[in-house]
This record gives sequence, C-alpha cells and structure tokens, in this order.
Amino acid sequence: MLSIDKQNVSDKIIYIVLFLIAFGAAFSSTYNPLNFRRMQLDSSVYITVANGITHGHLPYKDFVDNKGPLAYFLSVPGLLLGGFTGVWITELVILFITALFAWKTTIFFTTRNKALFVTAFGFVALLPFFFINAGTEEYSLPFLMISFYIFTKYYFSPKKDASFHEIVILGICFASAIMIRLNMFPLWAGFCLVIIIEALIKRHFTLLGKYAFGFCLGILIIFIPIYIYLKVNGIIDVFLIQVIFNGTARGFNKGIKDIVKTFYETMSNGYSFLPLILGVYWMIINFKKHIFAFYAGYTFSYFLMILFFSFLSSNPHYNLVLIPYFFPAISFLVDIIYSVFYKRYGKNLSLLFLSVLFCLFFSEGLSKYIWNLTKAFNSYSTGIKLINAGKIIDENTKQGDKIISLGHNAFIYPFTQRESVSKYFYQGYWLRTIPSAREDFLTDVLTGKPFIIAIFNDEDGIGEIDGYWHEPVLTMIDSEYRLLSDDNGFKLFIRNN
Repeated sequence: MLSIDKQNVSDKIIYIVLFLIAFGAAFSSTYNPLNFRRMQLDSSVYITVANGITHGHLPYKDFVDNKGPLAYFLSVPGLLLGGFTGVWITELVILFITALFAWKTTIFFTTRNKALFVTAFGFVALLPFFFINAGTEEYSLPFLMISFYIFTKYYFSPKKDASFHEIVILGICFASAIMIRLNMFPLWAGFCLVIIIEALIKRHFTLLGKYAFGFCLGILIIFIPIYIYLKVNGIIDVFLIQVIFNGTARGFNKGIKDIVKTFYETMSNGYSFLPLILGVYWMIINFKKHIFAFYAGYTFSYFLMILFFSFLSSNPHYNLVLIPYFFPAISFLVDIIYSVFYKRYGKNLSLLFLSVLFCLFFSEGLSKYIWNLTKAFNSYSTGIKLINAGKIIDENTKQGDKIISLGHNAFIYPFTQRESVSKYFYQGYWLRTIPSAREDFLTDVLTGKPFIIAIFNDEDGIGEIDGYWHEPVLTMIDSEYRLLSDDNGFKLFIRNN
C-alpha cells in the first residue's frame, strides 16, 4: 500500500509539471491576456470565421476559406465563454493533452524521470514554430500526439496488439486532424501501411478486419456530425469546392524543383532533419529485430509529412505538426549525453550540464520566447492597436454598415462589430484557384460600397495589397473615400457620403 501511495504522489507531481510545461508554452500565445498581441495571418482568418459562427454565420457560405470545419469549431467554445481569453484557455487544454501523451509516449524510450525532461525540451523544440497560435497546426497536435502514442504502444507492448477502443480513438483522431487540415494524414498513413503489410505477411486477416472496422467507426463518429451540419445548412457543395477541390489544387501549383527546394528548407527549420536522420539510422540497426516495423512506420510517415507540406511552403509554423516525432529523437540524445556526463560528474551535475546543453541547442525557440515575453511590458502593443482600430470603425459607423479589409489578412474583423461586405473577407493567394473569385470580390465591393475600407499598414509591411486584385478598389477609394485614420497600424478610409 505504501508503494502505491508513493506512486500516486509521483503521478500527481508529474501531472503538475506537465501542466506547467503546457502553461509555459501557452504563455507565449498571442491570445495570452497578460501579453495580448496581433495574431498570425492564418490565425486571423480562423478566428474571424469562428467569431462569425458564434453570430450565426456559416463557414464556406459567408466566409470563403479552404480549411476543414474543425479549424473554426475548436475556437467557438472559447470565444463564447471568454473571448480571446477563452481561446487561450483552449490552447492551454490542447497543449496539456499534447504534453501528457508526449510524456506517456516517451516512457517507452527512457525512464519516467527522463521522460519528463524530454517532454520539457520537446516543448522547447516546439517554440520556434509556435507563433501561429490557434491555427491548424496547433489544434492538430493532441490528435497527432495521441495517435503517435497508440502506435508506439502497439509496437512496444509485449503482445504487439491494440485494443478495439484504441483503434476507434485512432480513427477519431485521424478524422479530426484531416477535418482541420487535409494534409495531416501522413502520420496515420505511414504507420498503418506498415501494420497492414505485417498483417498480410503473417496472414492475420481477422485482426486486420478488426483494425479496419474500428478505425472506420472512429472516422464515422467525427464525419457523421460534420456531414449533418454541412447538409442541414446547405453548405456541403461549397465545402467540397473550397476545401476538397480548391484546397487540394493549391498544392499542385508548384513544380518539382520548387517542391524539392521546399522539402529541404522545411527540414532545416528548427532541427527538423533530426527525426528523419535518426529514423533511417534506427531502421538500419534494427533491421532484423521485431521493432524494425515501428521505425519503418516512424521514418516513412515523417518523410510523407514533410513531403506533403512541401507542396505549400517552408513557413516554420507548418513544422509544428512534426513535434511528436521529436520525442523519441530527444530521448535518444538525452540517454547518450547523460550517460557520458554521469560517468564523469554524477547525477546532479549531469542534469545541470544536460539542461544547459539543450538550452543552447534549442536557443532559437528560447530566444523567441523571451522576446515575446518582453512585449508584455509594451504599453502600446499590437493588441492595443487592433482594439483601438476596431473602436474607430465602430464609432464612425452604425449597425448594419459593412466594411472590407484589403489584403491577405483578417486582422481587423474580430475587433469590430461590423461585418465584411464580401464573403472574400481576405484575399489570399490560394483564391486564384477559384475561377470567379476576383470578379465576385470586386462585384461585392464596388457594388456594396463598404462604409469603411481598411488597409493594414503596420511597420512590418505585410499589408500584401495585390495590384491586379485591388486596383479597381483603390481607384474607388481615390474618388469616393477620404482618410479617416492612419494610426494603429491601419489606414482606414471612410465613404464620403
């Protein structure tokens, strides 16, 4: 009984530490109420759509975008309960679940105490990619990490089997991830392919049937409610066009050379080459061992993950979904380096030296994290600017007046009570895959004549006004609008009449 009590105390301490790890990462979020800042471009789109849903609007019909519905739905409870602070709490919950299953996964590769150390530095490795906040990559993390844990447990458990409920959970996580973003599937594709090949070779057809049934059942648990939502609201057609067809088409606009270049750029972000190199190494040294299949699935799924993100761009925030693969890699490095230090310096000094070494190794993420913390002391932060710009719009308009923000961002919409005059509330590059997008956008703006037109014009210069898309609107501004304000990072133009 005494040993059990000690184990429970130990578990409680571990859960507290895991929560603190998640809280530390979440503290860098742009939605942190103590350090509220301007969100990243993509996040501004997702939050705008989620905010619209809380006011009775529909994704794809009232807001054109190419992400899965869960990218928006996951922010809705937080927005309803506590605004941006509620979204930040959502992030905290998501990161805690990720930390918990990261630790549970890492135990298969090292001791419980070292697993806690690895989890902490796995989250430090996450920091260079964690500037998007409330985006598709962050919201996918718990589904990816839970699945990675189940696959690891399957291969490292003595029976090399998974319970039916675990297979169902795998299906739920898979469906949830691709209903956030379609190209999240490689983690499941890589591991499942190896499992299928093994089952076929060993003629375990009954077991394979059980896995297939449970996985499909999990998928249906997520897909059926989403299908009903889309069907009842009459938006299934626009969902298919924007998310499935146009979202997929976006990934095939690059040539082979550009894809290869992006692949290598993606691997160079934040030591993302490390899991791939170690995966190949583990496959070689374990070639004739029973655990070879795990490392084959690990390496193949990681390669696919980078490959499919290479169809987009090498933006570092995409690398956030690679974090589950970092935990076995960091475990491997920790065990090797710790054993070298331990022989010479003993336990306590070894942990100290190991911590310093890994802080230096992941200094990019730590430096960005510290820089973000310093912004909390800036009394005129980008968050305050957005709030002030939204107040100016609301004070100079009345209920029912429409606005439009020009460019590839949706920064202003969550801070004003006024709605967009067009469903093309932001004008991203991917809209070029929709044949009539520009004509529809111009018709909405030139005919609807929004009361205020906003152009993001902050010091970092990411307004992204496109001459081809926006030239007719800029001409209309010159003749029918006057400058209302050029403070707070926006040029706000108000209609003359």
